[in-house]
Amino acid sequence: MDAEIIAIGSELLLGSTIDTNSAYLARQMAAAGVNLFRKSVVGDNVERIAATIHEALARADLVICTGGLGPTLDDVTREAVALALGRPLEFRPELLEQIAARFAAFRRPMSESNRRQAFIPAGARAVENPRGTAPAFIVEDQAGTVIVLPGVPYEMRFLFETAVLPYLRDERGVSDVILIKTIHATGLGESVIGEMIADLMQQSNPTVGISAKQARYELRIGARAASQAEAEALVAAAEATIRERLGRNIVGDEPLAESVARLLTERELTIALYEGTGVAPIFRALASAPGGTERLRGVMIHPLDRPTDEHASASLAHAGAISAGDRWRADLGLGAQAASSPDASGFTAVSVALVTPEGSRQVTRRYDLHQPEGWEFVGTLALDLARRYLLGEAE
Repeated sequence: MDAEIIAIGSELLLGSTIDTNSAYLARQMAAAGVNLFRKSVVGDNVERIAATIHEALARADLVICTGGLGPTLDDVTREAVALALGRPLEFRPELLEQIAARFAAFRRPMSESNRRQAFIPAGARAVENPRGTAPAFIVEDQAGTVIVLPGVPYEMRFLFETAVLPYLRDERGVSDVILIKTIHATGLGESVIGEMIADLMQQSNPTVGISAKQARYELRIGARAASQAEAEALVAAAEATIRERLGRNIVGDEPLAESVARLLTERELTIALYEGTGVAPIFRALASAPGGTERLRGVMIHPLDRPTDEHASASLAHAGAISAGDRWRADLGLGAQAASSPDASGFTAVSVALVTPEGSRQVTRRYDLHQPEGWEFVGTLALDLARRYLLGEAE
């Protein structure tokens, strides 16, 4: 079964509300073995919603819509689905009774406008909503199946899990398994990694994709099979190939900051940081991980107070790492220092130093620090230097 998701609501288009429903549905449908082809967002306009549904049904067997089932005049999803499928809306007394009963349970009067929620396209299957006042519905049409769910996240999730999933499995025969696994990597450019696994990225099953996030890379392996065991075998084979090709640049199943935090805990080592900027990129990166600061003894933040070139920044990073480690009596000292100004190309030299009981390690790279994500690259560089040491890798 091939599917598309349509998130409905002008607030989503305006950016005032983040569309978390589509992300949730995408994960759930992948786990259920449904191919998701596209996600769309459309505002509260009958004609535009209907056109989007019509276009989606031309590509997919199943369309899941969320939002626009409230009682106000701008909640027009019911009308749009009816228009897209060429069906009239019909009043369902039993739905109005359910809505009225919910208001009675709240001991609140029901507005006349809530009567609108008891209308659904003719021939649709109503899905009672015990978590809210907006009934959902399923329409099976010769053009395809349209499932409409409320936009309130906790209502939508409850109905998807208790009504939609059983419908897809029991009545539509959805039984395949789609398994997704993410492997984290760093230390190489996206284009380099892409070339190393180009053949894997051209496969149809399992599929392999890559996304970049500040010098950290997520490699996604997706496999479709008739059983969990078969899907796991396909994923395992692709993962083994990726690990063999990328070697030490593979962080593993967990993000970089989590990996460093775990390794510090496992080796019972502590760390202190020297940050040559108030941005504090290493601390921010480490603190983003669960338990990331448990082995952190302290942070020394010391923005530059005089012009510093590349050579001086390297010396300051090393001296800062030593000073931070000594000050807080930590096993490891990790420091970062950028030069005071960029070179002619607009890139700034940044040095990162790690001081350990066995000696020190240092690396210098150039980043565009005028961009906010430039500092995130620095945090990645520093944590990866620590990770490699904690794994016992040679410089």
